[in-house]
Formats: sequence, structure tokens, C-alpha cells
Amino acid sequence: MGAPSPSVVLVGRRLPSNENLGLAYLRAALERAGVRVAIHYLNDVRDLARAVASILAARPDVVGLSLADGGSSILPLALGEALRRAGHRGHVTCGGQFATLARAWLLARNPWLDSVVRFAGEVPIVALVERVSRGAPVTDVPGLTTRAGDGAPAKVMDASPMSLRPHHDELPEILGHGAAHVVASRGCRGRCKYCGPAALQTLERGEGERAGVSRVALTEAGVGGVRRRAIDALCDELASLWHERGARYFYFVDEHLLPYDEPAALAYLDALSRALRARRVGALGFGAMLRADRLTPAIAAAFADVGLVRAFVGLEIASPSEARSFGRPAPTDRELEIVRAFAAASVATVSNLMLVHPYSTEATIEAGIDLLARVPAGVFEATRMMVYHGTELCDRMAAEGRLVGNPLRYGYTFADPAMARFAEIFTRLRAEAFWNYSVAYRTHDAHLALALARRLHPERVRGGVEAHLDDVSARVRALYVEGYREALALALRSGPLGGFRDAAPLVGRLRARADRTTRDLDELERRVLELAPARARVFAPMRSAAAGVVGFALAASAPACGGKSELLSISDASDASDASGDVALDGADARDATADSAACDGAADASPANVQAALASGAACFSGSVSLGLGAPQISFNAEGYAGVSRLAACNVPASVRAAEEQAAADALAAVCLDAPDGVESVYVTTGASADAQRMATAIQAACAAQLSASTTFTVALDPAGKVAGVTATPPSTAATALADCVRAALDGLSFPCLAGFEVCEEFVIAE
Repeated sequence: MGAPSPSVVLVGRRLPSNENLGLAYLRAALERAGVRVAIHYLNDVRDLARAVASILAARPDVVGLSLADGGSSILPLALGEALRRAGHRGHVTCGGQFATLARAWLLARNPWLDSVVRFAGEVPIVALVERVSRGAPVTDVPGLTTRAGDGAPAKVMDASPMSLRPHHDELPEILGHGAAHVVASRGCRGRCKYCGPAALQTLERGEGERAGVSRVALTEAGVGGVRRRAIDALCDELASLWHERGARYFYFVDEHLLPYDEPAALAYLDALSRALRARRVGALGFGAMLRADRLTPAIAAAFADVGLVRAFVGLEIASPSEARSFGRPAPTDRELEIVRAFAAASVATVSNLMLVHPYSTEATIEAGIDLLARVPAGVFEATRMMVYHGTELCDRMAAEGRLVGNPLRYGYTFADPAMARFAEIFTRLRAEAFWNYSVAYRTHDAHLALALARRLHPERVRGGVEAHLDDVSARVRALYVEGYREALALALRSGPLGGFRDAAPLVGRLRARADRTTRDLDELERRVLELAPARARVFAPMRSAAAGVVGFALAASAPACGGKSELLSISDASDASDASGDVALDGADARDATADSAACDGAADASPANVQAALASGAACFSGSVSLGLGAPQISFNAEGYAGVSRLAACNVPASVRAAEEQAAADALAAVCLDAPDGVESVYVTTGASADAQRMATAIQAACAAQLSASTTFTVALDPAGKVAGVTATPPSTAATALADCVRAALDGLSFPCLAGFEVCEEFVIAE
């Protein structure tokens, strides 16, 4: 018998409702070379322990860590450290954008790391494995960096990776159909100064020049620019996924999918459409990231005809001064008209604007808010510019002495104290009022599902859902614009210790409005799911995209031991109205509040303990939030429990049930005599339904910890008595079946009366 073939374990992150295409391409390249490949996804610390045990048992020739960015690198780096401490002596390498840009730092910091693969990894990793498997030196592998240095130049002119078809494993689902990530091109011609891919492509051209390739030849080959897959190869992959895997939604992860000029873009879309028809591919939907400055109304209409249902339209920065600072053109009304054109073609759009950055001023913030106010359709997110290792911005921040942190996660200081305060308020709004999986992203995900349903099952779609979603989108846009305007005004007038703490009243008002919108979304999501041919859960790719943004702010805003929470406190009663017309304390309510106050002299204050006691006596199953001091209490029901880093939450809760729980809470509060607070008090109630969800989570964690993973999630259905009626796990697999059996056994004999008739779904909290 011959020697066994070499083996590799690849390690990286795969967020829920997403794929990891980087690992899928590496697997395809390795398997084509006859290498045995296993993949471990690391989404939380439990995955880390399982991966370490598996790798130690398998003893692969090479372990490859995917380090696409600093945030997603933490767990793979922890795995490398854990392997070496446990006695693993095999070769450990890493690759990806972050790995290439930060290779010197990674090798200096991690003595267990043997090498770093530079740039595209499909070719060098095969050569590396071949050398390691026969005990040969690896320092001269092209594109490999070791402690001896960068070694031979990477083969940047080798276009063979573009001919590979990635190895798709389990697909996420949308509306009961498969959803796949695909690549049609690699690279971008832009050179934005804050952009990691731009920095990487500049280095790639330098690598080619070091190998003796002329600049003209590099440009003609697309090195440092855009390389495209042959359209037949792309459509062969799409057709295979459509016919054999049931995929109906395809998301292009390209920086900008289309050629930059209109005739070439239209020709590309026509060729794509003809190639798919030739392969008998039927109804489908596409999603893509697109540069607004490279689109025209004709391109928007043609892409919608081919199947576009979702567009991420980059706005990025707002003003000419920012354009000069960051090498990115500022959008004009022309770009906003593209958003309108997509909306007319029933394409769900989400846009982004980096409202906060190291050179923010009052003028740039105002320009950004004004731009957001003019967005005519869809939703948007305002973000904070990140600093990535190896970029021009990173070098500039370091030279100015304003860079903090390390390559895994950089921050920066602000020259203007008012802008530092605005950044604090901005962070708090996103954490506490708009949420990590924000109301905007959630609205967009609902729009995406509806747009896809319109293409796949048009006979099921009714106009009322779309009109309601459009109304919610408009309200969300207005909520954000008004919130950021007030945040800027607050930052400009706050004292030296203002900012985060002074934002409490604003957070309270916006949170109440966002909660009302969230209740609308609950009902809209239910109606959208009815469009699916089979029972399905909401497809939420944007939940993962938002996951690491502002989690620290929740802890920073919590009160110290004892005392009132400062999360929601309004010092001036006039602040209790908002600009949307949702006046929290109108004349009639003011009279009622005065009468109540007179009748309640000497009553207990509205402390969390007293609110909890009132609810316990009249609404024992209620859990959620109660905001007092805004006239009638603002009450929002939800139920959730935590175990490890997973979350159990009541899902698909009927609107009638939610309304009944909130009415019971309102009645319980009305039946007791509590002093109206001077400002707004927010009380988070974790008894009742949340207590039941927590008991369920604890039982499952105790019995099934080894089987829980973000790649497989479960749903528990409860009967009218609160006992388990059924457990399902998705996506279908042997692991899912085992997980469902374990959860069912863990909950056998238990009852959860406050969750009677509910479905409880598992979700993973992804933190960076």
C-alpha cells in the first residue's frame, strides 16, 4: 500500500446565514491536488474546544488558519496557541487579507505560527502541503512568509484560482430555498485610503514587480485591479447550485460585480442572462455590493430584469473635503437617483455612510446627516470608519500619534473634543436604541425576503405587505436622521464630561420609537414567511454583519452597584416628545398624570423592584421592557434566555399574544400606585417568560454543550401546557438530527408555562 495522501485542516469563521468562500476555494484547490481536507468553523469558544480535540486526534500535516480581518482572527489565533500548548507539533500557517497585511506582527507575536501565505492562497497552500508532507524545507515556497522573510515572490500572474469552483458545504436557507455566496471577480480598481483590499492590491503589484513582471503586463492581467471569472464557468456553478442544491438566492461577494462603464456592464448582464437560460436556470434572485458612482438607471433596470433583488449601495462619505482625505468620490444626487431606480424595480437596497471618522468635524457630520436625509428609499446605516492594519489611514494615524490598540482592533483619538463626544453618543445610540442587529438591518432583511418571494412565488405576494414595509423603511430613515441630528446638537453643547452619559434622555426617546417599529416588523416578518412554500425562519444575513459593532457600550452604560439606572433619565419633561409626532405626554395625559399624582401622595417610587412587584402580582408571565415617565407606560414584550454565548428567544410570537402580554403588564401597573418618575425610567423584566427561557437554555446547555454550534440551530415548539411538543434543527444533517434528539431529551418532563404555545428559537451572539 502507498503512503496516505497529505491532510490539511482549515479553520475559520462562518457566520449564520453566510458561507466562508475563502475556505471553500482553498478546499477545492487542495482536493484537486489529492489532499485530504477537513474544515472547522470557529464562531464561539465551544467550537474552539471541539476543534482542538479533533485536530489533536487527526494529526494533519498542515493546519491553516483563515485570518480575513482582525475581529475574525481572535479565535483562530487562540486555537493555534491551544494546539501548541497541547503538544501539537505539525505545521501551522495562516492566510487571508489580514494575515498578509499584518504578517510581520503575527509571526513576531505568535511563536507557534510557522508561516503566512501571502495574497491568494490556492496555489501556495498546495505547494506548502506537498513540501511539509515529505519533510522538505518550505522557505522557498513562492508566496510564503516565514521567520526567514518573505521568500520567493508570490505567483501573482497565475490566474488558475479563477478557474476553480468552490466546494460549497451546507447552504443557508431563505424562504425554504438554498442561499449561496458566489464570486464572479476578484479585486477592485479603487484605492480608498481606509480600505484593506486597496492596501493589499498595492502590495500585490509590488510583489509582481519584485518578480520582474512589467507594470504593463501586471495591468493587463488585472493584478492590483479586477480579475473576472469566465462567464461560462460562473454560470456552470450557478446552474449546478440551482438544479442540484435547490439554491434560489445567490449573493455576489465581489467588491463591485459589474464592469465600470455602462456599455460593458449592460453587455455583461446580457451575457449572464443568456448563459443562465441556456442552462435552463429558472426563477432566482441575486444580491450584490455595488458602487453607486458606477451605476446608471439603465444598469439598474437591466440588473433587476436579470434577477437582482438586493443591492448594497455604497455611499461611504458625504462631502468633497472627505473625498480628498480618503480617495473616495463623494456621492451626488445622481447616486441617490440610483437608489430610487432600484426601488422602482422592487430591489431592496441598503446603503452605508461612514459618518464618524478620524477627521470628523461639525461640518462633515452635518453634511453626512443631510445626505442620509435625502436617501429616497430602502434603509441605510451610518457607521464609524475602522482603521485596518497596512492601510494609508493606519500609517497616517500612527504618524499623528492618534492610533490606539493593535492590528487586531485599532481605534483612534479625535482632535476635536466635541467629535469625541459625538462618537460616544453615536455608539450608545447604535447599542441601546437601534441595536446591534439594528432596526434598519432587520427592515432590510424583511425587504430582501419579500423581493425574492416576488420573483419566486409572485402569486403569493399581496401589495399590502410591500406598502407596509415601505412605510416602516421611511420611519426608520427618519428615526436615524432625527437621532443623529439631536446627537450632534448634544455633543456640541455638552461639557467636558458629557457625551455618553448625557445621551440617556435621547436614547430613551429613540428606543421607545424603535421598539414600536420592531413590533411592526414582528408582524411583517410573519406575513413575509407566509409567502414561503414551506415553514421557514427569517433569513438575516445582516444580523451577522452588525454583530461586532457596539457591544461594549451596553456594559459601559450600566449603573454601578445599587442606585438607579442612568440608561433612561430625562431631566426636563419637555424632552418627552419627539419630532415624529409621537408625543408621549399630550394634554389629556398630562391631566390624568396630575390626578394620579394627587391620588398617590406617599406612594412607592417607580423603582425596578416596585415595578417588578407590581408585574408579579398581575402579569406573572410578562418579560421585556417597561419605560415610565412618558405618560402611558411604553411596554415591549420579549422572552429570551442565555447559555454560554447562544441565545434562546421566543420567535414567531403571534401579534395577539404579544398584545395580550403587554396589556396585562399595563393593567398590572395601573392597578398599583407608583410615583411618576421625574424623567424616564426603563426597567428590564427578566422574570416570567424570560425566566422560563433561561431555565430551558440552562437545561440544554448542561446536556448538549458538546453539540451546540452556530452552524446548526434548533427550534423548540411548546404545547398549550408549556411542554415540549417538538424539536427541529437546521440545516438538515446528521449533526442536526443528533442535536434535536439531545435537546428533546434534555427537556423531557419539564414544563415552561409562560411559554405555552410558543416556539423558542436558538440564535448565536457573534462577538468580535
